[in-house]
Amino acid sequence: MNMIARRGAFVALLLVSTTAYATPTGPLTLQSFVARKNLPKLVIPPSDVQIDAPTSAIPTYNSFTSPAITVGMSFEGTSDYDTRALGIGLIPPDTMGAVGTTQYVQLINGSFSVYNKSTGLLAAPRITDSAFWTGIGGGSTGGDPRILFDSRSSRWLAIGFDSTGAGLRIGVSDTDNALGGWKSARIDGFAPGIADYPTLSMSGNAVLIGTNDFTRVTGGFAFAGTTINVLNYKSVFAVGGPDVSGLKQLTTRGPFDTIAKDSGYAIQGVNRDGGGGPATVVAASLFFDGEVVTYDITAAGTPAATRTAQKYLSDFGSSNNYTDPNAARQPTLNGSAAVIDALDQRISANAWEMKGKIYFLHTVKPLDGNNDVVRIVVLDKATGNVLSETDITDASGNYDFYQGSLAVNSSGQVLVGFNRSGTFATGSDGKISVFARAFITNADGTLTQTAPDVLLKQSLVSDYHNGSAEGQNPVGRQRWGDYSSVTLDPTNKQSFWVTGEFAREYNNTAGGHPGGSGFGRWGTWIAEVTLSGVPEPSSWAMLIAGFGLVGAAMRRRRQEALTAA
Repeated sequence: MNMIARRGAFVALLLVSTTAYATPTGPLTLQSFVARKNLPKLVIPPSDVQIDAPTSAIPTYNSFTSPAITVGMSFEGTSDYDTRALGIGLIPPDTMGAVGTTQYVQLINGSFSVYNKSTGLLAAPRITDSAFWTGIGGGSTGGDPRILFDSRSSRWLAIGFDSTGAGLRIGVSDTDNALGGWKSARIDGFAPGIADYPTLSMSGNAVLIGTNDFTRVTGGFAFAGTTINVLNYKSVFAVGGPDVSGLKQLTTRGPFDTIAKDSGYAIQGVNRDGGGGPATVVAASLFFDGEVVTYDITAAGTPAATRTAQKYLSDFGSSNNYTDPNAARQPTLNGSAAVIDALDQRISANAWEMKGKIYFLHTVKPLDGNNDVVRIVVLDKATGNVLSETDITDASGNYDFYQGSLAVNSSGQVLVGFNRSGTFATGSDGKISVFARAFITNADGTLTQTAPDVLLKQSLVSDYHNGSAEGQNPVGRQRWGDYSSVTLDPTNKQSFWVTGEFAREYNNTAGGHPGGSGFGRWGTWIAEVTLSGVPEPSSWAMLIAGFGLVGAAMRRRRQEALTAA
């Protein structure tokens, strides 16, 4: 076996500043992984916050149709300008949201927003995320939020780490109205330090929260391992508020000298509506570059919860043909063209189980390619074996694809939201954009694309960067994401709601902000994408071929007419 160490020497000490980014160099080790991916969010000084103006509350709508895919509501979510109007500046936003019965809720770093999903308008004034958590009795929060709507109980579930970084906040709504009552609870995520990058899933009888754990040391943090926090589903959604007394924590601690310690990082539980049996976890390997681990949590939701041995998706050589993505490119001639932080190969978005298959994706760079791709993986739930791997990419290699997320319905339809950006050769088409792509699942677990990609939102600038003025080279890491979200509408199983990030206008006079800092600003976009019933994949392929033949015939007739003229 080609057992290449995933994270090199597992001795990591990160010295960081809360006001600037470090830019690590050299080979990929656990130290460089920590340095690149787990720095505290950048907080913009209040003097910068005060000169920013809020954006208009009036959303922009786009409605258009392509075969088997329709975009309904499509509007701007919270932007960097909006959070700064609340007195908060955070990079990145950690783009996160979910759809409920009548609302779309966006919970990101710095703010909590509730939209009427029928109109796209704010259902109440936007508030800070700390105001949200404090208002429901949870105290202030440090960020990294996640939110899901639970269709079984028709209630909302939200998490984030608290202001200390060591604790995790859990919030549960009383009803399906996110503007109604909520109740909260706190758990010690990692008392000696920080429970970073918490992930969230609801799987049968359990709620799983995974964290990357860091101990506090002089001047920074040292990677300590990971934790899977296993809670009972019914207790979390108890009428009196989330009961976390039955918490079971499954930890992995250093020294990381045996494969048995490989629980992965950015641990993501797999979402499953109802049903018994074990909960499944998927995560990028701590030890092996280009490798994913999967394992089950047996007796999930009980004090007897334990994890099985991990299974690797390849044999350390035949399939692990990728590594961490490069910085994503933009269509600009200056030195800031390839600076967008596409994160790493972690599974950053929700994973889903449907009818015996597990679906997840992550951003990777194939070893035989030049661009970043979004790789979708479908596993057999019973065996953990890979049924298919599908890359969202392009043959030219001029575009990068990153920050993907997906959801799947009971018909096996899959909707993927993602960012795409390109090189200077791609022109304005290479601006950072939010796209959606639809698939149908074949009986063997392979995926067939069922419609052309749909552009949901294109960035307003072709050269996004934060920390320096327009036209200047960027300063520090250009954080992006750290994740996006696709969730399934509980009232329409063919309707998917996507939220992703795009680049807004610069904070300067030309951008409509006299006296501004001149820095780039992020925005978020929310869109409803409905998939109609589609033919069987073989029939769809024939239709696509037919469209191509019709198009070719039309082009021939046009050329003949031009020649005759």
